Amino acid sequence: MEEVGHYLKQGIHHSKEFIIKREELASFLKTGDMDFVATPSLIVFMEQVVCELVHERIPPEYTSISAEINIKHLIPVNIDSTITCSAHLKFVDQEKLFFDFAFFNNEKDIVAIGAHERFIVLKSKFPK
Repeated sequence: MEEVGHYLKQGIHHSKEFIIKREELASFLKTGDMDFVATPSLIVFMEQVVCELVHERIPPEYTSISAEINIKHLIPVNIDSTITCSAHLKFVDQEKLFFDFAFFNNEKDIVAIGAHERFIVLKSKFPK
């Protein structure tokens, strides 16, 4: 496998805004009984941001897969609120990618922080 980590430079970053919908609430996902954004929804948002950052920079025959996620969900977020996820490529080790990420609300409060590890893989190595 060609080493593709060189397509990604340490320090690159990407941010994206999300408006919280009913189906992203803990009460809807049954991960809690409160009408606040669910931690699993934050994980999905973060992975979307990281995938946008990675996949636009690697050759089309490659993809990235999630390996590890660590998240601290610090404050609640209500439905219809806007949050921003910012992801930063902290370190590249051949096909291993290490990210830091943070979520902020409109008041610039930290909603959640964490770390994420992904691997770049050749798509053809996976069964169809």
